[in-house]
Amino acid sequence: MYNYLVHPQDLVFNSHRVNGFTQLVKDEHIPQWDLLDIATEVASQWTDDWPEDQGFGSSDMTYMIKEFIDDVIGSLCGGKYMTKFTPGLSIVEYSEAEYHNRVQRMESGI
Repeated sequence: MYNYLVHPQDLVFNSHRVNGFTQLVKDEHIPQWDLLDIATEVASQWTDDWPEDQGFGSSDMTYMIKEFIDDVIGSLCGGKYMTKFTPGLSIVEYSEAEYHNRVQRMESGI
C-alpha cells in the first residue's frame, strides 16, 4: 500500500471545506471518480517530492488542496474559475485582469 502524505480520498474530502468547491463540483457535474483520479495524481506527486525529514503542516495541506483544485479547474472546468486567498482559500470566477495583475506583481518582485 502506498504511504501518502495525505490520502487522495482525504484530499477530496478536505477540498469540500474550501468556499465554492462543492458548488463547483455540482455546477460542472464532476464525477467523484474524476476527482479521485486527480487527487491521486496530486497526492502521489507531493509524497514523492516531499523530503522525508520535513514535517507536513496545515499550510502545506492548504497548498496541496490548492494544487488539487487548480488541477480540477484546469482539467475539467475550461478555465472558468480560479483559486484565490480571500483571505482563506476560495474558488472565484476567473478574471483575466486579476491574473495579469498577479503576474505583473510576481515579475516585479512585489
